Amino acid sequence: MSSSEAGGDLNAQKQALRKELRGRLAALDDAEILRQSEAVSRRLFALPEYAQSTGVACFLSMPKEFNTRPILVRLFEDGNRVYPLRVKSAKEHTMSMLEASSLADIESFPPSRWGIPAPAREALEDGSQLDMVVVPGLAFDKIGGRLGQGAGFFDRYLAKLQELKGEGKLWLVGVTLDELMVERVPRDSLDFLMHHVLWPSKQMQ
Repeated sequence: MSSSEAGGDLNAQKQALRKELRGRLAALDDAEILRQSEAVSRRLFALPEYAQSTGVACFLSMPKEFNTRPILVRLFEDGNRVYPLRVKSAKEHTMSMLEASSLADIESFPPSRWGIPAPAREALEDGSQLDMVVVPGLAFDKIGGRLGQGAGFFDRYLAKLQELKGEGKLWLVGVTLDELMVERVPRDSLDFLMHHVLWPSKQMQ
């Protein structure tokens, strides 16, 4: 099989999985999503890497997605430097990062076309205090594989962050719902692996 054929097959697998998982997600009500998200947030804050962190980047939830509000509330309570992630250019599929001073600060951002708070001010680019990124995904597997929505925003941004911070200095933590865990995410060598994947029913060691 040629590389182009293999790539086409991988893309087809990803698209089929996305369709299935979007159906699962649509079947969940907001209360259940919040319940599971709160359970995962407790697991996040129990990580030893979190105890050592000083700056955490976190995505802002879209409707019908893992709810990051419980995570953001605790990050500010703990006095961490908090860096919400935002879409910088939908056309170019790029993201950026800024520092928020409070949850009220985040809530004051005007929403983007996806319903995500999107700040109009300049984004923070150096990431000097950043040591952990809370990463969304449409699916994850137990070995750290991640399936995104298909636009490539996070893959590009994670590559930029790792280049900026250096190998081994940035912890990637995927957070998800039970219904979005799969046996294996179809991926290639360019897809990032998470250091941790957290879901509500995960057996903690």
